Amino acid sequence: MRPRNAFLLGLALTLAVGFFYAGAVLYRTFIGLDPAAFPAGAAIESAARAVLPRPPDFPLAGLVLALLSLLAAGAATFWLVRRAVRAGTDRARRSFLTGAASGAGAALVATGAGGALALARAFLGLGNEGRGWRPTATRIFGDEVPHTAPDWRDEWKGARVRAWRRLGRTGFEVSDISLGTGGLSGENGEAIVREALERGVNYLDTAPDYAGSGSEQAIGRALRGWDRTKLFVATKFCTPAGHLPAGSPVSAYEAALEGSLRRLGTDYVDLVHVHSCDEVERLLDENLHEAFERLKQAGKVRFLGFSSHTPNLLQVADAAIRSGRFDVMMPAYHHGIWPGLHDVIARARREQDMGVVAMKTLKGAKHHGLAGFREQAHAYSQAAFKWVLSNPDVSCLVISFRQPQHLDEYLFASGAALGASDLAVLRAYDERIAGSYCAPHCGACLASCPHGLPIADVFRYRMYFEDYGWEKRSLASYAKLARNASACLGCPAPCAGACPSGIPIQRRMLETHELLTLG
Repeated sequence: MRPRNAFLLGLALTLAVGFFYAGAVLYRTFIGLDPAAFPAGAAIESAARAVLPRPPDFPLAGLVLALLSLLAAGAATFWLVRRAVRAGTDRARRSFLTGAASGAGAALVATGAGGALALARAFLGLGNEGRGWRPTATRIFGDEVPHTAPDWRDEWKGARVRAWRRLGRTGFEVSDISLGTGGLSGENGEAIVREALERGVNYLDTAPDYAGSGSEQAIGRALRGWDRTKLFVATKFCTPAGHLPAGSPVSAYEAALEGSLRRLGTDYVDLVHVHSCDEVERLLDENLHEAFERLKQAGKVRFLGFSSHTPNLLQVADAAIRSGRFDVMMPAYHHGIWPGLHDVIARARREQDMGVVAMKTLKGAKHHGLAGFREQAHAYSQAAFKWVLSNPDVSCLVISFRQPQHLDEYLFASGAALGASDLAVLRAYDERIAGSYCAPHCGACLASCPHGLPIADVFRYRMYFEDYGWEKRSLASYAKLARNASACLGCPAPCAGACPSGIPIQRRMLETHELLTLG
């Protein structure tokens, strides 16, 4: 084979590897998927992190695989060209280095071209209808969106917790506004936790999969020096990679909590939740309950709870209440939510004296993006909190404090009564988001879908992306769905009119699929 033909063959091979393999892998890499999503991902991830002095906070396995595939194709190009050059050189004039320079040059060109094609597919959407990371990243970072109330008012500054409530049968008095830590990590997260504690917050909600376990680590550092008996720490039965499914071994549940204790730097947690529970099977998994009893007897956990924000809440909550095994429930709860939830909360308190911790209290987390609501934004979060706490059956609410201003803005609502002006702000907000907000626990549309799509989950992941700022988490969660909104394309849309809130389901499902699909 002539050197020119050998180079063209190597170039074609490298371009194919770059486009079809490396480019596709890069798509998935930047979603932030668990290393196990890639071939030999766990081993590659471990090796990469052992070699790098300061590894980044995103999974490396996919990036390493993409790079290795390109290098392998480049090496093949080197071998082809060097072999062709040597074959055309008189045997008497050959040396060990004959053809090496030509092969190296060809390999560099081919690898560079393959890498460029991989990046073009991953970032520009080449060959993928334009769906790549560049337009998505522009949408995430390019817009000027106010992340909190536009004005940091002087009267808020130095706000403290002014009211505490009994957390059901746990008997613990918790701050009415408590600390959610879904987006906290590092030194900034630690500083926010410390300041919240200084201001009277004594209930901290975390989980191993918040910020890749960074949330638990930040809390652990912040807890040093505090009287642990005066604080109530809640975590979840899961790992940094996600929820433990029903049927997980007892040892897996025990190991998950042991991991949390190590990261939190404490001997025990007050509460462990069955995380984001949408099925009775997982709620009542005997292995989970056996693990909890063992951990409780060992003094490593005191109470058991569950969290839920799915259409199956009624079924899950009913099973939890009937079982008598749960001390706390944490539902999504905010103004204008499904009316039946009030009865669920009242029944939990009346029949089992369960503590009720409200989450997702800002109805779509617009505290992260109040674009177009600037005039009312200064009061919205406080009005929403007052509405939630106006229900005497609610023990407390958890909200993510993402920056120092939130300490003042959110805690200013502690102990305050709901007034007419607050209700006016909430009505204005409802008018603004009409036709776009999917209420947790509703599920009215599900039976109308011939494909059995998890419509509520799809819209929740969109909310995470647009309003929470959890882009990687939303993309990764959507990628894991067994059935996604691509099924809506060409569907006759029997779901039309099924949403009591007036959401145009098919249109928003297709928009969401476009937003959350990178490849």
